[in-house]
Amino acid sequence: MGWTRVALMWSLALVGADAAAQPKVIRSDADLPTERYPYDALPSATYLGDAFRDTIIPRARRDAERVLAESRIEDPAIATRLRVNLAAIALMDGRRADARRLIREARAVAPKPQTQAIGWFLQDAVSSGDCTAAARTVKETLAAADPMVVRDDVVAYNGLLQAVSPGYHAASLAIGQDGEAAAQKSLSMSAALTIARIRMEATLLPRCREALSAPIRAWLDDARTKPADIWPARAVPPAATAGAKPVTVAVWEAGYDVSIFPGQLAHDPAEPFDGRDNDRNGVVDDIFGPTYDPYLRPTARVNEPVSAALAPRLALQLTLMKGERDLGFGDDTPEARLFAQRSREATPAEQVEDALTYVEVFGLNHGTWVASLIADGAPFVRLYDFQLAPFGDDPQPIALDEEGLARWEAAMPAATTRLRGAGVRVVNMSWKSDAVEIAEKLLARGLETDTARARARGQAMHRRVAALLQRTIRACPDILFIAGAGNSDQSDEILAAVPQSLKEPNLLVVGATGITGKPTSFTTFGRNVRLYALGEGNRVRGIGGMRMRASGTSFASPETARVAAQMLAVAPRLTPAQLIEGLTTTATREGELAVIHPANAVSWAQAKR
Repeated sequence: MGWTRVALMWSLALVGADAAAQPKVIRSDADLPTERYPYDALPSATYLGDAFRDTIIPRARRDAERVLAESRIEDPAIATRLRVNLAAIALMDGRRADARRLIREARAVAPKPQTQAIGWFLQDAVSSGDCTAAARTVKETLAAADPMVVRDDVVAYNGLLQAVSPGYHAASLAIGQDGEAAAQKSLSMSAALTIARIRMEATLLPRCREALSAPIRAWLDDARTKPADIWPARAVPPAATAGAKPVTVAVWEAGYDVSIFPGQLAHDPAEPFDGRDNDRNGVVDDIFGPTYDPYLRPTARVNEPVSAALAPRLALQLTLMKGERDLGFGDDTPEARLFAQRSREATPAEQVEDALTYVEVFGLNHGTWVASLIADGAPFVRLYDFQLAPFGDDPQPIALDEEGLARWEAAMPAATTRLRGAGVRVVNMSWKSDAVEIAEKLLARGLETDTARARARGQAMHRRVAALLQRTIRACPDILFIAGAGNSDQSDEILAAVPQSLKEPNLLVVGATGITGKPTSFTTFGRNVRLYALGEGNRVRGIGGMRMRASGTSFASPETARVAAQMLAVAPRLTPAQLIEGLTTTATREGELAVIHPANAVSWAQAKR
């Protein structure tokens, strides 16, 4: 599945000739307005300029305030986002009291306890006045918070504070906003508000960096704020799986670096290494599983080559990526110091170049991070490459259109047959697809110019994606599919992503916790999220074997897939239903939350042999 991205369609319901208008219900991002603001410039190059300040921010503020005043917003993520972005505008206008009020309102409706306690506390601090007052606000906010609940977020905020600068934020906009702005020559209300908040961070936070850092560092260094890590005590003893027979786990991704897993790659019996296209999919010797390129066309290549732009700077980009993650998790490493220095001192143009190649190297790394969590230290695991995913980079993200979707639909039945024939027992899916995301990519790639039409196309394609994934999972009743819940900080019912919203007996959806076992501030949650696993600061290997950290439900999912493989290693006859039963019944519970206990799950499996 990273610092780590809203307005209104009005509907008047009249009851009688003189009845009052009923409020518009905002249930998800799909209900936000389609109005756009003309803007013929790249946000990364112009977000600090007068034109954006004078022409875009006033319109975005007016429309966002209208949404809050005249709508019933059922999604807390939207309600908080609107208020936080409006608070940023208030700060830039010098309306500090308004900013503090909006931040407190945002905290009040936030769904997670850590956000309720310290959400946007850097923004809140600078609303106090000068840097001395801001530092005092930080100290008071942290003193009142429970370290067990907020520490991971404090560490992440501190990482952001060390990197924040006009150039760093220009790079963020190059990734998040430039594509759609260039394709559409306009900005949505959501994009305009996001850019306004980024402008505030880039201009106000660096002024108080040292003053804000001091109380944060003191809090982080205090032994009383360092909660215990629950995960080492839950680890499966190596002796429990010693001598186990191989267990095949499919990594359903856009590919991973097969070179760093010697001896742990599954060979597909449907495509032996004999120089022939045995499965008649158009390619020869795709021996590790069905492999398709970013456009969903069959290929024998298991690793996509790097672009001409990335090739000469791959080592630098990997170092910066590791440094960003080290900094975000409080690790004082040479890479973290390099990343912080470059974020503050490199020119905006240099950092935009970093960001654009970052997108490509992230895509190359994601599947490898996932595979490493499943296979590292588990010699019995055999990785099966199911490289047939509705996303990819070339080197920038590719939008799924109807032609690509048709290729995916055509390829999936034969690929599913291969999946079953290869003896795969577990499939990891660290990705999601939803209608809003599809529509946004259509707009960002210029494949659609009207927001309403893009949303309609997105919804139609999303229905096809959902049906295809449901057919695939149902066609493999003897395989356990494990999916990361998503990183939206929303209810799964609101997000309505697939495969996460599907209700199949052999599908398990996993949310993310930090080291304390409490849900992260970003994890999607809800009734379909039946289990939680570590998804904050997971230690992974990337392309070439570089060790670094990664966060997201993308990594809670393979942590769980690994445990399922360990259970199968000691009890090969377990069915998907039994695996889910063992994983969930041995989990520790806090209210309705079930947190995975790997050692107990494997002990449960041993008793079922």
